[in-house]
Amino acid sequence: MGEIDIGPGATNRGTNRSALVTFVDLNNPANDTGVINSVEVWGYNNITGFKIGTFSGSGTSYNDRDYATIGSVTGGSKQTFTGLSIDVVTSDFLGCYFSDGAIERDSSGYLGVYTYSGDAFGSSSHTYTILDGDAISIYGTGATSTATISPSGIASTLAFGTAKLNQNILPSGIASTLAFGTAKLNQNILPSGIASISGVGSPTITAIIHGVIQPSGIAPTTAFGTPIISVAGLHIPPQSRYLVELHTPISQGWRIPSSHNDPSSAWEGETKAYDGSLVSGQAYTLTTNAKLELIPDSPLYTSKLRIYGGATNNGTPYNPNIVLDVYYSSAWHNVYTGGIQYDAWVEKSLASPQTIEKARVSCTDTLSASYPIKNFYVTEFWFYAAPSGGELLSILENAHSIAIEQSLNKSPVISLSLPAGDDKSVLLTRANEVWIRDIVTGDVIASGILDERVDTR
Repeated sequence: MGEIDIGPGATNRGTNRSALVTFVDLNNPANDTGVINSVEVWGYNNITGFKIGTFSGSGTSYNDRDYATIGSVTGGSKQTFTGLSIDVVTSDFLGCYFSDGAIERDSSGYLGVYTYSGDAFGSSSHTYTILDGDAISIYGTGATSTATISPSGIASTLAFGTAKLNQNILPSGIASTLAFGTAKLNQNILPSGIASISGVGSPTITAIIHGVIQPSGIAPTTAFGTPIISVAGLHIPPQSRYLVELHTPISQGWRIPSSHNDPSSAWEGETKAYDGSLVSGQAYTLTTNAKLELIPDSPLYTSKLRIYGGATNNGTPYNPNIVLDVYYSSAWHNVYTGGIQYDAWVEKSLASPQTIEKARVSCTDTLSASYPIKNFYVTEFWFYAAPSGGELLSILENAHSIAIEQSLNKSPVISLSLPAGDDKSVLLTRANEVWIRDIVTGDVIASGILDERVDTR
């Protein structure tokens, strides 16, 4: 993020301007879009009822975009106020109003200051009068950000200050649950249930079960016309270097919780923590160490957790300190204790995969429901199902005529043949995966599930 600055600067100037006037300073308009989080003011004497904010408009007509109420400002020196959240757009001007006191001012050598009699903050556009050549002692700095939105689905109770959400525009047809921040997807996307070792796309298998006419005295398990040799007790066609294996499907990947528990009743919007969306809202709490438990639909063999959350101090986001625990073997076990980056995916691994019943998260920072309001929030919380399955069921040692065909922009098709009497063919179903292994290198070069069986007897 870059730095924004706006306003002529808070300095000791040659004269002053008194209260009950809204000033819009034309000097040094905003250089970028984002949020002003710090302002400087130099009062000629003590000021009360001070407000400062950003303005947009043209000619003599201006309207305030956003502002903060500071209140009292000590006069006679530069005063700095931080922890603010004032929206600003490129070319906006900085302005202020105060009910008593005076502010430092120069009356020549500058671009000028527009004035309006009365408090113009929080109202509609007004017509201003120019003080040509003037400047007053105000200045703001902040940080640029991506475009911000406040979706209608965000409950008003979630807005502490002004909620800032990254605007992630998704291509047509891509589910919102797939894009967190800027989603980078390569073109080889594997369907659920297809192991990552399957290679490009999602291979299907055409298994051809056919009859072979055997001469008298030749065992029916021997494919006539296809020479068979014995390799480690297996029948491997010599013209092929491939071995066909049947395995249970491999299951792995991120899983969203199905329910929650709020044992201290200290959280709001709990279901927002696992609705699969980064823009629908957040679960939040104003209570230190309040634990939110997230529960999968059944005990889950888990290797790591991921959380997307953060904290705010009167609307300004900051990196919270959290505790992550998981529950297994009838006890809670700590996974991580420490700080996390706000509004970014953070992953924490278990020491070893465990079959967990639930997980929980809490914040150890001092939170508060009174000014300044401080809260901890969770936008999404997921479990990673560690790889399981893939057990070897059988080896189709009589498979032959094994071929892998790849057409442009299509998934690979694997085909193979078995003798009609092969008793292992009953395991060749859509419930199991077929792996093609290179017997020279030992690598699995393709895998997939049954697409078609043809009996050619």
